[in-house]
Amino acid sequence: MKRGGRVVLGSVLLLSMAAILYFGAQRILEQQRIRHEVERLRDELYRARVAATRCRQGLSDAERQIQEFRGRLDSMRARVDSFEALHPRGVPEAVYEPYLEAFDTYNDSVAAWDTLEMRIRTQEAACRDAVARHNALRDSLERFLAASGIEVR
Repeated sequence: MKRGGRVVLGSVLLLSMAAILYFGAQRILEQQRIRHEVERLRDELYRARVAATRCRQGLSDAERQIQEFRGRLDSMRARVDSFEALHPRGVPEAVYEPYLEAFDTYNDSVAAWDTLEMRIRTQEAACRDAVARHNALRDSLERFLAASGIEVR
């Protein structure tokens, strides 16, 4: 083989190897980018799931508290009603002081009920937002995996 043919063949081989190395490195870099993005999305999804779960647990506790509070309110209301049922013309003077105390306690508790109920509504809205964020992140991860050609089980 002539020297010129060897140079051409060597050049083709060198260019081929450079192209293989370049495209191989590009593929490796793309795989790393995909892996990092999947890890980032999974970490975000995990944090969103934890936040949504904690929110739901807190909401469940708050709902239990409001049910207990409702029971105490019903009991207070029954006590006020029992005073008012003692006489058809109203509360007798002999028990009027304890009646006023029970009545004021009940009224103050009703105001606290409204505050508690508003807090639970606010917490419910926050939980809906946390669940919506989790679902949006899950959808983003699934779309990214599908676009990257990765099968989702």
